[in-house]
Amino acid sequence: MSSPSRTEAKKDQFVGNVKENVGSAVGNESLETKGKTQNNAGVVQETAATVQGYVAGAADQVAGAVKGAYNALTGDTTAEAGNKVQEKKGEAQKTFNS
Repeated sequence: MSSPSRTEAKKDQFVGNVKENVGSAVGNESLETKGKTQNNAGVVQETAATVQGYVAGAADQVAGAVKGAYNALTGDTTAEAGNKVQEKKGEAQKTFNS
């Protein structure tokens, strides 16, 4: 199974919504139900992508902080700076996915 994709999620939500509305408008319950199902699948996939992004951001933030602290203790300022970047990247990714 592939990773959840926000792009695919939005597409499924849009197409599902169109099917649902068209099905409702023309009295086609099958099309309406398929549209609802596709729309809901898109919502679930979008939520999964958001959670996955938040978790990845949290992991980057923690890893950067831990490695940065270690580098500070050992005096490796070059690596410490790189790890600070990783920590900030993780923080930004968490914020984006909140």
